[in-house]
Amino acid sequence: MATDSYTLLSALGTLLLGLVVTVILVCGYTYLVTLTRFQINARKHPNSSAKTQLAHSPPLVPYFIPGLGSTITFSNQNIGAYWKWLQCQAARYRQDAFAIILAGVHTNFIFSEAGISAVFKSRQLSREKLDQQLGMNVLGMSKEDSVKAFPYDVAEKEKSSVARIYSEHLLSSSAVNALTSKFMETFRAELESDASLSEGVEVDLYDFLWKKVFVSSTTAQCGSTLLEMFPDFSTDYQVWEDSLLGLLFGTPRLFARSAYAARDASVKKLEAWLEAGYSKPLKDGEDPEWEPNFGAKVMRKRHDYYHQQELSIHGQAGFDLIALGGIISNATPASGWLLLHILSPTSPSDFRSRIMDELESSRKNDGSLDIPSLIRLPLLNSAFHELLRLYVDLLVVRQVDSSVALGGHYVKQGEQVMAPTWMTHRNPAFFENPEVFDPERFLTRDAETGKIGFSIAGLGGKYFPFGGGHYMCPGRMFAKQEVLGTVAVLLLNFDIDFVGYTGQGSGKHGFPGIKKGYAGNQVVRIEGDMRVRIKKRISGM
Repeated sequence: MATDSYTLLSALGTLLLGLVVTVILVCGYTYLVTLTRFQINARKHPNSSAKTQLAHSPPLVPYFIPGLGSTITFSNQNIGAYWKWLQCQAARYRQDAFAIILAGVHTNFIFSEAGISAVFKSRQLSREKLDQQLGMNVLGMSKEDSVKAFPYDVAEKEKSSVARIYSEHLLSSSAVNALTSKFMETFRAELESDASLSEGVEVDLYDFLWKKVFVSSTTAQCGSTLLEMFPDFSTDYQVWEDSLLGLLFGTPRLFARSAYAARDASVKKLEAWLEAGYSKPLKDGEDPEWEPNFGAKVMRKRHDYYHQQELSIHGQAGFDLIALGGIISNATPASGWLLLHILSPTSPSDFRSRIMDELESSRKNDGSLDIPSLIRLPLLNSAFHELLRLYVDLLVVRQVDSSVALGGHYVKQGEQVMAPTWMTHRNPAFFENPEVFDPERFLTRDAETGKIGFSIAGLGGKYFPFGGGHYMCPGRMFAKQEVLGTVAVLLLNFDIDFVGYTGQGSGKHGFPGIKKGYAGNQVVRIEGDMRVRIKKRISGM
């Protein structure tokens, strides 16, 4: 008996050893083959954007594990770590594009100016299949609903209906101004209702800001009924928001229980909100810019689209979740980063005073803000675009529908293209001292008049915090007014004094750092916070 057991264990041990050796040999062989191909291709075709060269495929980064490729290294949650490594390889091999195997898909990273511009213009690239994946993984839609929500094999008139809705009801001046007005009204009311601000109170600035802006932005976009029905909606929403990219990449439910639970709870609440709103339709002929049940006009037009596409109530709720996230997930941290830099003692000594001088010039006689004036203030706008340059980690992702050359980079049908902002926004060839927050970076001076202005003209494929082309972020105009309005209301109406930094900030002198997360987080989240004492001015608001 003992001999038989020993023989069995010995056989199992030999089998296990054989499997381990086989895996090592396979991984080693895979790496040697891919490394050899990479070295040959990288040295054969340096600098893909050179005009004298024909378009060629970006060199494939070597990897160990067949099928999985570079998925594990790309999934490094120290934001920027993978891009910094890729920048080093780009400099070493004189490349402006690489390819990797990402979850089994041949993925081309393009970061040349010409290549990115071509990505935005190309008709051989699309996003619908990727959006359908987002619908199922991130929004909890059924496959049937995701195809209806993000159609690609339909008539052009239907296909562009969401784009038309955004063009008319989210990008037009009247729509943006209506949204901004409601946001500002709600934000001021949130501040007014906080009695502690009259006496003065110490708060963690970003935590304080996130709660106020969440209520104001949600109300402006979706109406007041949603938060009246579910005052705790932000709890599940914030967990879902922090887990969004993990869900998109298909993290198994076993390893992300809280993320899936938060997604499902958020969608369920939105279902109830939709059903309550549909039970109280507007009267014939009514079409207000905002109403309490469904908020801004753009949301009601989206709901008309849902019915056109015959989405289930569950699919509609998921689609509204991403609409809400598209605004809140970026405008809120952007407001936070801008305020942190304005108030930080590590910023230039005159930065805050110059911002205050500009803000005062945009205040009307009745104390309200002149928004058209606000969005033209040179230093404030330069600082806004600088925070987007430094803190946006956006991946412009496209599927390749037919093989095409993109500014010297040849990509094949069935592959995937990604244009990462981190690689261009922090490229020293494009921006001097790219790791430093420079609020004056985008300031200009008129040669004849000496007047100071700001401009991002001519940056093309170097700077694209809102993406580009047909899929450019439709909420960009409202987001900008929301961020600048938030900053203006706080600084003009409250005395805010720096107390210290809190949490695990990884920046210089304890300044808040970048929170861990997957690549492609858009405006990166804030790790750590700033403790401030905030008190309402007697003459404020």
